[in-house]
Amino acid sequence: MGIMNDEKRLDAVLERFYQRFNRYNTKVLKTLGEAIKQFDGLTPSQAHKLAQELKYSTEIDQLLNELSQLSGKSAQELDVLLDKVAEENVAFAETYYKVKGKEFIPYEDNIQLKRYVETIKKDTKGTFKQLSHSKQIGFTFKEGNKIIYKPLKKAFNDLLDEAAYNVSTGVTDYQSAMRNTIKQLADSGIKIHEDKVGYASGYNRRIDSSVRQNILTSVKQINIGIQERVGEELGADGVEISAHSPCGEDHLDIQGQQFSKKEFKKIDADLERPIGTLNCRHFVFSIILGVNRPSYTNKMLNDMRKESLSKVEYEGKTYVKYEATQVQRKLETEIRRQKDRQIIARSSGDKQEIETAQQKISQLTYKYNDFSNKANLDTYKNRLNVSQYHRVNVKKLK
Repeated sequence: MGIMNDEKRLDAVLERFYQRFNRYNTKVLKTLGEAIKQFDGLTPSQAHKLAQELKYSTEIDQLLNELSQLSGKSAQELDVLLDKVAEENVAFAETYYKVKGKEFIPYEDNIQLKRYVETIKKDTKGTFKQLSHSKQIGFTFKEGNKIIYKPLKKAFNDLLDEAAYNVSTGVTDYQSAMRNTIKQLADSGIKIHEDKVGYASGYNRRIDSSVRQNILTSVKQINIGIQERVGEELGADGVEISAHSPCGEDHLDIQGQQFSKKEFKKIDADLERPIGTLNCRHFVFSIILGVNRPSYTNKMLNDMRKESLSKVEYEGKTYVKYEATQVQRKLETEIRRQKDRQIIARSSGDKQEIETAQQKISQLTYKYNDFSNKANLDTYKNRLNVSQYHRVNVKKLK
């Protein structure tokens, strides 16, 4: 079974890239937290001296160099992945070439398709190239109603200045003075910064999520592009849309269905959420109408519809099944955010924030499991994983 038809396999591939950059994000947070911790208990002169020493250290340069190496390794793996997706798409069509009496050219020998795949690779590798530019990697901070982006080195230097300043002002609780900053660092995570039209201060995307989404997009582009090219050669006059459950209500009536190319183009243009965009997990396959049998029976599609529209009651609110999966995603995101907070709090020595974050993690994890159970949804422990997180016994902190 090809990766495009195996959602679990696709998720596993994307997760590997996600976790690689998530581990990097954790390493950066820990480095900054450990820097904050070093200032606790110092005199003003000691704090000023330490800030200058850390500014001239090579820690940030080493982190940026490591990121460049990670991006290079990921780009190489991306080459292999996208070639595999293309190869599976082409191999799937071999039977149809034989039926139509046309010459079948395997992907490794198909120069035209290889050129197309190379253009997709080039676009996707642009994301990895950004990771080698130090000014495009950093954190975002909220200042009033504005979101301010700071490159990693500037964010680190400003953090040192803030730590030294808080020591010099003689605050009674140094950790409390730094708490808002460490929360903002955790909530931001390492971001990729892009200057984009329409965004006054640029467009910022968290590094692990950005890499994951870009790879998924490239996989979809290759699937669509090869399907269209193979379809043209075989005289395909239609498409079939994949199906899954739970499915959003806006796609329920069209998933698993076959349409002429002209029909699908009009239907897709009228959708507020076109197929394959905005977290849509559907794929489109080229077919010959009247020749390719539908992949899904009416019973299978009706069962998917019934499940997708089934109601879930929780804490006084009613959700259809698809909406319940979106609640799951939000809970997963919030659990990861609190784990990031706990990690940097541990590194900086902020016992109060460790306790606060740990309690929230426990509460959210309970709610995640309880909600998933009552909604009859599978839980995804891998989506809760944050590198180097471990539960802390808050009683032992006191």
